[in-house]
Amino acid sequence: MSRPHHNHGKKPLAEISSGSVTIPIYASPVTITIGKKPAQSSEANSKSNGDNSVRKTYPSFKVVYYEGTQRVFRRRNTLAKAKALAKELAGQLASDGVRSQFLTEQDRRIHVLAQKAVEPLNLEIDQACRHYAELRNRVKGATLEEAVDFHNTFGQRVRHGATTEEVYQEYLQHLEKRGVGDYHVRDVEKIAGKFVSTFPGAIARIDTPDIDDFLGHLGGKSRNKNNWRKGIIAYFNFAQKKNFLPKNLEHAAAATSEFSDPRQKIITEEDATALLQRDDIYTPEEMRKILEAIGPALRLTLEIKAFSGVRTEEIVRLWWVMVDEKDSCIRVPDAVGKIDARLVLILPNLAKRLAGHPVDIKHGRVAADWASANSLWHAWERELEKAGVPYRRNAFRNSYISYRLAILQDIRRVAEETGTSPEMIRRNYLVPISRSEAEKWFAL
Repeated sequence: MSRPHHNHGKKPLAEISSGSVTIPIYASPVTITIGKKPAQSSEANSKSNGDNSVRKTYPSFKVVYYEGTQRVFRRRNTLAKAKALAKELAGQLASDGVRSQFLTEQDRRIHVLAQKAVEPLNLEIDQACRHYAELRNRVKGATLEEAVDFHNTFGQRVRHGATTEEVYQEYLQHLEKRGVGDYHVRDVEKIAGKFVSTFPGAIARIDTPDIDDFLGHLGGKSRNKNNWRKGIIAYFNFAQKKNFLPKNLEHAAAATSEFSDPRQKIITEEDATALLQRDDIYTPEEMRKILEAIGPALRLTLEIKAFSGVRTEEIVRLWWVMVDEKDSCIRVPDAVGKIDARLVLILPNLAKRLAGHPVDIKHGRVAADWASANSLWHAWERELEKAGVPYRRNAFRNSYISYRLAILQDIRRVAEETGTSPEMIRRNYLVPISRSEAEKWFAL
C-alpha cells in the first residue's frame, strides 16, 4: 500500500499509480535572483523587491516518493516529464515490492550484510544502492575511488554546491568593498549577471563547451565577444580565489577560445581603399566641422577628450585644479583615472584652445553641466547629429591614440600617456595612419 505524502497541506497536481504504489506530483516553481534593476522597472515573469533585486520564476514540478523510510523528491520542468518520471518510479517500486517476497537464503544473507554496512550511514539498502548507481553515472568515466582521491587532494577547502547566483552576489559585495568604479560594476552586472541568469545552477558543473557556446551566440564582432570572455574569466577567477572552485586546477572559463574576425578578402581596388579607412575614428575634417558647430561648454569637453585622450568617465570626474595650463599637463589622480594615476601632456593645440576659454569658468568640475559619463556622451551624440557627423562610440579617444601613435611611433609612451597597455594598442590601434593626417589633427 502506498504511504501518505504530506506537502505542507498542498494538494497534489496529479497522482500516478502502479499496483499498490501511488506517487503524487506537486507544482513547485523555482525562483532565482538574476541581478538588480531600478525599483520602478518591470520585466515579464520577473519580480522586484525593496532592495531592487530582480527575480525570475521557472516552472517546476516535484515528484515525491519514499526510498525505505526516507522521503525524497525529484524535479522536472514540465508536468508531462514529471508524470513520465512518476510512472517509471511507481512501476519500479511496485515491482521491487513483489520480488522481495521470493528471496532465497543467499539473497537474505546478502540483504543482512548490506543492511549492516549501510547502518552507520542512516540509509535504507535500496536508497544506498540507488545513490551509489547515480554517483557512478555522474563521475563520467572515472571510478568513485578516483573521485574520492581527487576530492581529498583538491577539494577539501572548496565550498561545494555553490550556485552561480551565490558567487555573483558575493562578487558584487567584493567589488563594493574594493571601491571599484561605477563603470566596472556596470560591466560586471551586464556580463556576469547575464551569464548567471543563463546558467542558474551549480558553478562547478559548468563546462568549457557551455561557455564557448554562450559566447558564440553573442552579437557583435570578435572584440565584443572577447570583452565578454574576459568578464566571465574574471568572474570565475573570483570564484576560484574564494574557494567556490578548486584552486589547483584550470577553471572552465580559462580554457575557452579567444575570438577573431575572419580576414577580409581584397578583390577590387575599392576593397583595398576601404581597408585603409578607419570607421572608429574621426578625420581632421570631421573634427573641424564638429568643433565649429557646438557651443563652448560642450566643445571644451570634446577638446580635452580628442586632444589628450582622457576617457569620458575621467572627464566628468576632472576638476580644473587638475588642469595645469602653466606646466602644460593634466594631473589625473587615482580617484579620477580608470586604472592608475597618470600625467597627461597638454599638447600645443589643446593649450591654445584651453587658453581661449574665459578664466571665470575655470573652477570646480570641468564638465560641470554633466553629472555622469552617460549624460555627457549623449550630449555629444545629439550635437554631432545636428552637425551632420555620425557619432562613433569611443572614436574621440581612438582618434587621439591613433594619431598620437602616428607621430611618436612609440607604443609604450602612448600607452603611458593614455592609461592603457601596449597590448591593447597593438590589438586595436595599429591600422596605418599617415603622419601628415596626424599633423592635421594636432593642428586643429
